[in-house]
Amino acid sequence: MNKPSVAKIIVIYFFKTIGIMALLVGVGLLSYYLTMLYYKQTDREERATTYQHVIDINAGTESSNLILSYNEDDSKVNAMILELFDQDSKNLTLVTIPANTHVELSQATYQEMTKVNQNIPQSVKLSDVPGYFMGDVAYEFAVMALQDVLPVDIGYFTAIPKTKFDMYYELGTKKDKCYSPTDAYISSMKKCTNKNDMDDMLKDLFDEQISDLTLSQKLGYSEALSKVNWDLVHIYVLKGSDDGTSFTVNTKKSKKLINDIWESPAYTTAQYESTAGKEAEASSDDQNIEILNGSAIDGLASKYQKMMQEDHLSVVNIGNYTGMKQQTTTIYARDVKWAKKKLRKYFPKPKAVKVETSADLEEGIDVEIILGVDADI
Repeated sequence: MNKPSVAKIIVIYFFKTIGIMALLVGVGLLSYYLTMLYYKQTDREERATTYQHVIDINAGTESSNLILSYNEDDSKVNAMILELFDQDSKNLTLVTIPANTHVELSQATYQEMTKVNQNIPQSVKLSDVPGYFMGDVAYEFAVMALQDVLPVDIGYFTAIPKTKFDMYYELGTKKDKCYSPTDAYISSMKKCTNKNDMDDMLKDLFDEQISDLTLSQKLGYSEALSKVNWDLVHIYVLKGSDDGTSFTVNTKKSKKLINDIWESPAYTTAQYESTAGKEAEASSDDQNIEILNGSAIDGLASKYQKMMQEDHLSVVNIGNYTGMKQQTTTIYARDVKWAKKKLRKYFPKPKAVKVETSADLEEGIDVEIILGVDADI
């Protein structure tokens, strides 16, 4: 047998070496590609982990999300909504927070903020708070400030450029002053009828937003969100008064509103309130009525609302009464004479209904009815 020549051996080893080198280069390029692909898919998640948070992030069963709209040119906040989502009941509620909300920072909050920027005033407009800080944490400082006047748990924030925000939410009438989802946004969400569809939707939205949640935390809500009835979203405006320059939060009533929302059973009917962005039918007497259900009888406030609206009375808000179950119905009114004449007739035991004068009704409400067990119809 002839032995291979030295030249042939050299050629064989040369090509083997070239092949091994090509294989190594290929593996290296593939590894680089996979690494870059990984970072491309995960860098949006990492944004929430690149700074030290100043609030406790809570992505629990009850999602409390402060949504902020900001101008892309100067990053100023121009609108705020507190989005409340209960995964158990599948209730989705939006509470508008006026952008001109005035906040008197607590001493503890003020000290925390001045560690970062000594120029922030203790008395400040809520929408101005993020402007005193740099980076994503600026929006967490807005959450911190809001909780000084609204002592409820706010789990995280979502900041959206105004051009995108306006595609998702629209402001109601001047009387309502609250945001509701746009028809286009509702239509898009209705198409997500399972977790996979909602995953894809939330991923697309996440690319447009800033949040202190990671994407994986946000996707934890996908399955529950896919079961939301988007025709039954309830919306409100924070309780308080506006003097034309600044909005002052009524802390007690606003906290009660939030608590009522969390305690509400699953929404089964559309919201009729004027705060839902729909103009309430005006009363000939121009008396705005709020009905609170203190009877623990499901749907009682809605029944009374329907009856009174059929008679052209202006029921602008309904909700649940926070406190002990009421046996007797009480009506608080600015004009007691009008309330006795117009409202007692709706109750099975009209003489048992207490009608009292009250100057402590919130702005825009002339009559507050707290339904008792005796109001059952």
